[in-house]
Amino acid sequence: MPKKLTIPVVIILVMTLFMGCSSARQPSSGQPDALPDSPPAGSVNSSQPAPEIVLSNLQGQTIRLSDYRGQVVILNFWASWCPPCKAEMPDLEKAAREFRQGTDAVLLTINLTDGARETVAKANQYMEDNQFSMPVLLDTEGQAADAYKITSIPTTVIIDRQGNIRA
Repeated sequence: MPKKLTIPVVIILVMTLFMGCSSARQPSSGQPDALPDSPPAGSVNSSQPAPEIVLSNLQGQTIRLSDYRGQVVILNFWASWCPPCKAEMPDLEKAAREFRQGTDAVLLTINLTDGARETVAKANQYMEDNQFSMPVLLDTEGQAADAYKITSIPTTVIIDRQGNIRA
């Protein structure tokens, strides 16, 4: 990762840690993990393989996480109603623009599109109103949020070139 990206990435991570919107969604089962070796809800183990996700973007194209193998992938889970999510979006946009200039890393934002509080139309309108051009994937069924145990937003996950979760 180029050195000039270090500051925006650090800002994103710090904001994510300290400004999360709690209770973004509950896992689909409504119950916490019963497996003793699984991480607590809302956390992931470092160096574990990143779960595959297949989602549509705002343009209707199907995007697979595995399409980005060989690149560092930054996943950011968000919603347009979440004030901390909105606060970090300008920094995410700057990082996404810098990443587009190379092939080392990519930022994928995952909108928690529940169909009620957050809809495709609201997410699209938010991106248009703010002239953001970063990739937005729509998690309309909660599959990505479940796979990554997302219980508060914003949440950022960093995946290495080999497809393992690092942070």
